[in-house]
Amino acid sequence: MSKKVRNVLTICAVVVWIVAVSGTAHANWSETFGGNDFDLTWTWGCYPAVTGTFTQTIIDGPGDDDYLSIDEATKFDEDTGSYGSAFGIGFVESETFTDVRIGTVVNVTGDASSFYHGMGARADYFMDSGTITGVPGIVADAYVMHINWEDWPPNLLIDIEKVIWNRNRMAQNFDVAVPGLNNARSFYAALDVIGSDPVYVTGYLYEYKGGPLVAKTSTLVDTDVFDPWEMDPEIPADKPGGFMNGYSGIFGQNERSNPEGYHVTFDTVSSASAGPVAVCLSPADGATGVDIDADLSWVEAAFATSRELWFGKAAAMKKVSADGTTYDPDTLEFGQTYQWQVNQIGTGGTVEGPVFTFTTAGTPDGCLSVDDFESYSDDGILQAAWPDNIDNWNYGHVETSIVYGGAQSLKFDYQNQYDPNETTLTHTYADPQDWTRAGLTALYLYLHGDGDNYEQKLYVGLEDALTNAHEMPAVPEPYAYAVQTEMWQKWVVELSQFGDNGVHLDQIKKITLHVGDGTNSGQPDADYDMIYIDEIRVCPRRCSLNLAGDADGNCRIDFGDIAVIGSIWLTEGTYELP
Repeated sequence: MSKKVRNVLTICAVVVWIVAVSGTAHANWSETFGGNDFDLTWTWGCYPAVTGTFTQTIIDGPGDDDYLSIDEATKFDEDTGSYGSAFGIGFVESETFTDVRIGTVVNVTGDASSFYHGMGARADYFMDSGTITGVPGIVADAYVMHINWEDWPPNLLIDIEKVIWNRNRMAQNFDVAVPGLNNARSFYAALDVIGSDPVYVTGYLYEYKGGPLVAKTSTLVDTDVFDPWEMDPEIPADKPGGFMNGYSGIFGQNERSNPEGYHVTFDTVSSASAGPVAVCLSPADGATGVDIDADLSWVEAAFATSRELWFGKAAAMKKVSADGTTYDPDTLEFGQTYQWQVNQIGTGGTVEGPVFTFTTAGTPDGCLSVDDFESYSDDGILQAAWPDNIDNWNYGHVETSIVYGGAQSLKFDYQNQYDPNETTLTHTYADPQDWTRAGLTALYLYLHGDGDNYEQKLYVGLEDALTNAHEMPAVPEPYAYAVQTEMWQKWVVELSQFGDNGVHLDQIKKITLHVGDGTNSGQPDADYDMIYIDEIRVCPRRCSLNLAGDADGNCRIDFGDIAVIGSIWLTEGTYELP
């Protein structure tokens, strides 16, 4: 039902139900409307059953491709007492569906773009003489999906809802806007309902049946009790939280007084117990920052007796073995994009699921980011994340001009002419970090100094969740003039230098940047010196980190090393190999 009337407790939907099932439990059915006739026997009714102006007509299409037109000529306006039918129903009563995919071609075009197309599954109903709702007609429960221009073009919308006695009981938003489609074509829509407690309800929109996925809703999870997203008032006490089974159908609706009534068209409606795809895939499609130790999990439809799982890096999926509905891919790589697909196999064949994509935490070169300083909108936020050791002063700042990567870096000021003659910035993790995973062996920092700085040593220290801060070892930067070098240098520190000194690398709690060694720097009073730091990362071993002459840390002896050495030589007159 639309948001306009979601909280109305009388007539909340203008719905047209067409319900059909075959003569055996959970058997599939299809209605093509071909030959200008129904393939199944239909019984029709409507709500409110007052004016008699609701109609359903099969329209001749090109060749024998006929389609269904559902129309109401009289507007529904409760305020004025104009009671064109709110919904009508046609059915062939027989066995009902549990797990099901209901699908249809919807033609959202022309005057139909003012109205609501939709589908329903696990639907139930009864005929009311008017004693419950005030007017005669049919009363329905269902999980439903809308396909419509609720706010008119250009943005098509799809949504899913739970309806009890014609009333929407949704307080949570399951709308998806699909921009830029225009109101000039048809699509294939599908509604999947699987499970019993909980029930999983998902809506899909495709370019055409079997074609590319255009949009999908989030999955509504409906347990067998009243969930937080449901509104309890006036729901009958004997109603279960979730609908366990029922009929499948399609509907049309219009809640505006202008244009009057509604006109919607459908083609090739089908309902299949072997149709739903696996849902609640975790990690979710498009998820980022996924832990490298994450497992894959999903929910399957009842028809599935086995499954075919595909998994791998983007564009390189391979079939892997999965006995149940979880899969442990072992440790993944940092900063990589993975794809996976769950195909369910049953007696009727294989139902292919969509391909899902997620990206692990870290950087594309396989490193774990400590901080790239891009997330800080001002100095105050950065200083809260990297507090210094000096009372009543702030020495960490957001830098936007001198950066190595992205748009921001850290500007680390210091005044080591004053006690304690050492300045530190410390970042503390909320939870201890494991730096032993995925082959991590080195800490990388990018440094940029200033030629006017007084000579100072730069250090980095680590503290684990078990180590006393005063015993924390600090590793000095090997280039004596990093704070004075006016170009970006890569400083690579082997993690073993910390681990060999007692730091538990699987329990990293703090990282500290130090400038100064506790002796007076010789800076004049009120003088500020500074160093810029960017792209702090933990990475796997790329090469021998002690490669003599590799001044720029790129694992090669090349012109870049000469440039680094030459710059330092011109600035300071000397250079020591690391």
